[in-house]
Amino acid sequence: MSNYCGVVSYLGTAYKGFERQKDYPTIQGKLESALSRLCGDNIQIHGAGRTDAGVHARGQTFSFHNKTISDLGGFVYALNRLLPGDIAVKSLREVPESFDARHSAKGKIYSYRFHYGPRDPLALEEFQLEWPHFSFEAFMACMRLYEGTHNFMDFTPKAEDKDSFVRTLEPIVFSYDSKGGHMVVRLQGNGFMTYMVRILVGVAFKVAMGKMSLKEVSDLLSPSTRKIVSFKAPAEGLCLEEVVYE
Repeated sequence: MSNYCGVVSYLGTAYKGFERQKDYPTIQGKLESALSRLCGDNIQIHGAGRTDAGVHARGQTFSFHNKTISDLGGFVYALNRLLPGDIAVKSLREVPESFDARHSAKGKIYSYRFHYGPRDPLALEEFQLEWPHFSFEAFMACMRLYEGTHNFMDFTPKAEDKDSFVRTLEPIVFSYDSKGGHMVVRLQGNGFMTYMVRILVGVAFKVAMGKMSLKEVSDLLSPSTRKIVSFKAPAEGLCLEEVVYE
């Protein structure tokens, strides 16, 4: 048996997230079904992490064991013919036996796309904020507060964490069209907890709309007691861009 790592891209709109669920369509379920048909065996995959219902991916990774595949390119072509049109395996490679898509990961890169001006029917795969007095300067100032190493216990509903909720975020990259009202935020970190990216962006939305101050956000990053933020940005703007390995 050999160990393989695949990279998959998907539009998450029609799915209840990545992880397999018994009664709902998921990315993992579709991948395992197609792989099992192609390999003639019961294939189970291990994803690099969960994505929420409605969240997209350009670079989600998964690993699985199978007998040696002699033609990886042909295998990927055949696999994609068995997958629905909103899921595509981009690449497949053989990896060492010790590799695991989740546990071997050193970090992840996410993007969040949104449109904050008047409604744009052609702004696909973006969250339509439709807020007339949105301040992208305040939004970026808030996002900058997240850079570096912080205790993010108030930015996830996760009950416990082996790393004490501490994560490190690289400098955040912004791409925006201030005239058209489109923005893409790119976040890279050594790990992201449940709903963390959506809550980070949701808090920044509050600041950009004048409903929360930068001081309040700064206080959340230096918590003395836990006070979990209840609002998060909608799933449709979020995309897992890449899983980082050594």
